[in-house]
Amino acid sequence: MHALDPRDFPALTPLRDGLHAGTEIMAAVLSGHTRGRIFTPTPRDRGTAFVYDNGFCVLAGAVPDAVFARSCMDWLRRHAGQDFFILYPGHAAWEPVIEQGVTMAAVQKRQRVGFSFDPVRFAAAQRAAPLLPPGYRLVPMDAALLQQLGDGPYPFAAGMWASAALFEREGVGFCVLQGGQVASLCYSVFVNGLRHDADICTLDGHLRQGLARAVATAFIGGCLQRGLTPGWDCFRHNQASYDLARSLGFAPSHEFSVYARE
Repeated sequence: MHALDPRDFPALTPLRDGLHAGTEIMAAVLSGHTRGRIFTPTPRDRGTAFVYDNGFCVLAGAVPDAVFARSCMDWLRRHAGQDFFILYPGHAAWEPVIEQGVTMAAVQKRQRVGFSFDPVRFAAAQRAAPLLPPGYRLVPMDAALLQQLGDGPYPFAAGMWASAALFEREGVGFCVLQGGQVASLCYSVFVNGLRHDADICTLDGHLRQGLARAVATAFIGGCLQRGLTPGWDCFRHNQASYDLARSLGFAPSHEFSVYARE
């Protein structure tokens, strides 16, 4: 495996454009919005790549390379602090190659669902938007809040951006606070041109109070105000995320396989 210099990332743009899954992950790394890394089989190879971004991974290339896939899986197994990952086969042809190379316990093949967004359906859904419970308030997510999350209850969020300042300039995000502490959040996790894919989380102790719907609604509205398209995907078994997406103007558009260690 060869670690590609970020200055060479743009040369892989055609590879990104040919992906069947994981496009948003690779796009965010190529654009420099994240701290992601890219590996190729050799220094000059531009037809195959392994993209890594804080646990989100993509094997890209139309022709699977079994030796390279095994090297990528070995790297994930050795990578310090890697307690989870989701590996996206950029093409279905990678699936048997990945399965032959999986040697780690707790790696499971799972289905994810991608959604398309309908702003008309979203607008109609707002007529029934619930109010926040007493004691909670909705605020935009800025650099300070992202840093607060990174230092405390949800460090994953801060790790998805190259810097908190870049997020404040180019990202979209909202939090629900209770007493100054984050209870729920929804923000741009991957940026692919004008598309901003959402990550959403409600912390323990604040579940089933409509907070996820509140932050997701604000996130979608924030995207639309800036001329952006909100994006959403989730595991097929995550019924709460699936149902929330459908209630906010998203419709399932395609399913694809990933390999997850959680």
